[in-house]
Amino acid sequence: MTAGEALRKYTSILQQAGIEEAVGEATVLLCHVLRLGKAEIFAQPERTLSGGELTLLDGLTARRLRHEPSAYITGHREFFGIDLLVDPRVLIPRPETETLVEAAIEFGRSWVARNQRRMLAADIGTGSGAIAIALAVHIPEVLVYAVDISPGALDIATLNVRRHGLDDQIILMQGNLLEQINQKLDLIVANLPYIRGGELAGLQPEVYLHEPMVALDGGDRGTDVIEAMLRQVPGKMAPGGALFLEIGAGQEERLTPIVRDILPGSDVTLVKDLAGIDRCMRIGYTE
Repeated sequence: MTAGEALRKYTSILQQAGIEEAVGEATVLLCHVLRLGKAEIFAQPERTLSGGELTLLDGLTARRLRHEPSAYITGHREFFGIDLLVDPRVLIPRPETETLVEAAIEFGRSWVARNQRRMLAADIGTGSGAIAIALAVHIPEVLVYAVDISPGALDIATLNVRRHGLDDQIILMQGNLLEQINQKLDLIVANLPYIRGGELAGLQPEVYLHEPMVALDGGDRGTDVIEAMLRQVPGKMAPGGALFLEIGAGQEERLTPIVRDILPGSDVTLVKDLAGIDRCMRIGYTE
C-alpha cells in the first residue's frame, strides 16, 4: 500500500467512526509511522509502506478510534511553532492558548525595551512547559519560574526544557500556584483550570477520558483555581508588571470585580481569540 492509498483508507476509517478532522488526524498518524513531515507525505504519495509500518498504523488507528488523542499516541504536539513532548500527565496545548502567549510576549518585549534589564516571570500551572518555553524562546532576556503542583507534569516539562536548551532561562518548581515564589515578578502568565466541575463529564471523550482532570477542573464556579491564585498575587508582583490569565467564555464578568478588589487600581483589558471569545485577561499592576 502506498502512502497516498493509506491516507485515503485511514481517513475513511476515522470519518466513519465520527472522528473530527479525519484527514488531519490520519495524516498525523501516517507521518508518525513513516517519520516524515506533512509536506514530505504529500510530496511522496507513491512511497510504499512495509508490512511492519501497516501493522503499526493499524494499531495507532485503533487507539484513535478509542478516542485517545493523537498527541498522546504520537507523544508530540506543536505549540507556537515549538515541538513539545506530551503524555497523559499533561494537558495537550491548545491553539487558543497562543492568544495568551502572544499577548504576554508583546508585553514582555516592550517591558524589556523600557527597563533594559532581565525580566522575572512565572508560568503558573506549566504542564508540559509550553508557555514557559514560548516565553523563553521569544524573550531572550526573561527568567521564567515554571510552577506546577503535579510531579508528573514537571517530569515532562523538564524533558521539554532540556530538548530546547533553555535550562538557563527556565527554573522548574513544584508548588501550589504562587506559594513557592519569593521574588517580585514582572510578568505572571497562567493557563489554569477554568471548566466547571459539573461540566467535565460533558466534554469530548478525548478530553474527559484521557486528559488530566487536575488541569481541567475549575471547581463549582469554574474560576475557583484562578481566584485562589489571584489572592496570592499581592506582594508577588513588581510595580509596572502584568498578569495574563486564560479564561473561559463569560468568566471576565465574575473575575473583573475580584481583580479590582484584590489589586486596587489595576488596569484590566481583554484579548479575544480567533473565535472572537474573550480568552485572555491582561491585568496591569501599578502599585
